Amino acid sequence: MVMATVLIIDDDKAVRLALQSALEGMGHAVDVSGNGIEGIAVCNVKDFDLVITDLIMPGKDGVETILELKIGNPDLRIIAISGADNNLDIMDTAYRVGADCALTKPFSMSDLADCVNRVLDGSYAV
Repeated sequence: MVMATVLIIDDDKAVRLALQSALEGMGHAVDVSGNGIEGIAVCNVKDFDLVITDLIMPGKDGVETILELKIGNPDLRIIAISGADNNLDIMDTAYRVGADCALTKPFSMSDLADCVNRVLDGSYAV
C-alpha cells in the first residue's frame, strides 16, 4: 500500500496519540489537530489523502468539520469516529455529509486498518 498523508482531528489527546501511533505503524505520514477549527486550518495549508475526525467535539463538531472540508476539497476521503453510545443518527449524518467510513469507539486497530485501507483504495462501499 502506498503511504498516505493523514490528518487526525480529535479533542481527546489519548485518542489522537493512539491513532497516530497505529497509522504511523502502517506507514502513513500523520498530522494531528485537537479540534475542527484547527483541523480545517491545517487542511487549508496542507494536502491530505485522508482525514479521520471525531464527531463529538467542542467548538466545531465533526459534522460541521466534514461539511467545511468537503466544500474546499470534494474528493477528500474522510473517516468519522465517535464514542456516542448507540447514536446511529450522528453516524448516518456523517455519511450523508461526506464521510466514507464511520467507526464507533472503541474500535480495534484492525478495524481501523481495514477502514483506512478500503477508503484509500476506493473500495469502501457505504
